[in-house]
Amino acid sequence: MDGYDELLKLLPIPGKEALDSDMCSRLLWKKLPEDQINAVINGNKYCDIEPAFLGFVSTYLLLSFLIPKHFTVIDLGCAYAPQCFYFSDHKQYIGVDLSVENRFHTDNSIMYIMSISDFIEDYIELFDLDTTFAICNYVPDWRNDNMELVRENFRNVFVFYPAIERR
Repeated sequence: MDGYDELLKLLPIPGKEALDSDMCSRLLWKKLPEDQINAVINGNKYCDIEPAFLGFVSTYLLLSFLIPKHFTVIDLGCAYAPQCFYFSDHKQYIGVDLSVENRFHTDNSIMYIMSISDFIEDYIELFDLDTTFAICNYVPDWRNDNMELVRENFRNVFVFYPAIERR
């Protein structure tokens, strides 16, 4: 992606509709390289994305405008990572997911196949936490309390999961 200006030209008149998840997915789909689409769709047995649903990408679009360009973005629970294209102008995009082997990628991205807790334990000391932003978006707590781990270990964070009841 050639940056934000190109993406903005694709957006309709600003408003609620411009950030609709379906619309954000469709606009982002048009920007994904065809070879990567084929690799992700054909390379993941239970692939559950399509042009109308690439994941919860509208949140990532907004975050891409809020996070400074000189930051490293760590996406914990990135799934297929089409959202990495929103961060192609940032210092680096790190995608972490437990099971997805074939993911979308950009020139500035690195992908890890591991749990969130293992990534934090093994790699957090490699990052300048003042210029790192961690995202944990729509990641269920199947193995550990991922949301709490991210909040405890990173200074700059976005953590969200709508269907969890806290005690």
